[in-house]
Amino acid sequence: MSDYLPDKQSGKWCSEKVEVVNKRTEQLSKEKKRTPEDRKILYEIELLRRVSHAITQSPDKWNQEMQETMEQVFMENKDLKNAYQVSQDFKQWYAYENTVKSTEKIKNNLQQWYLQAMKIDEYKSVIKMIRKHEPEIINYFKQGLTNAKAENLNGKLQRFVSANYGLKDMDFFLYRTAGYFS
Repeated sequence: MSDYLPDKQSGKWCSEKVEVVNKRTEQLSKEKKRTPEDRKILYEIELLRRVSHAITQSPDKWNQEMQETMEQVFMENKDLKNAYQVSQDFKQWYAYENTVKSTEKIKNNLQQWYLQAMKIDEYKSVIKMIRKHEPEIINYFKQGLTNAKAENLNGKLQRFVSANYGLKDMDFFLYRTAGYFS
């Protein structure tokens, strides 16, 4: 009982006593009865947490359990299913196998994807970025090549510069770079 009395010298609760009260309050809030609505919300959050990685993958990479879970999530979240389908359609459009198609067919397919993606507000910035770089993206289908090697080299150079604390002597930098990348 004395654990719950104020400190006689200061007239305030001791820090240990406050901690006891805080811990008990926390326990009570955890033990509170949840309404059916609370349970439903927690269940939906748990489902979305479980599929957060799978939603970035194509369905052929899911195991049986994940397929069932995704079906359940998609039944409850039609908007999520539509957004997922739009992303998968873009992945299929951008596949290397499409490099044999004519440029007109590729452009028509991209226009169809734009129409499909415009129905979802969250895709508007993606559409804007793709339209900005559309000539370069279409060029990928003409040549079957990307600038990934140049981007990789640029990344390596940036890591090299930051690891050496910037550039002071350009000749030494070029000497070290030649040795590093040869």
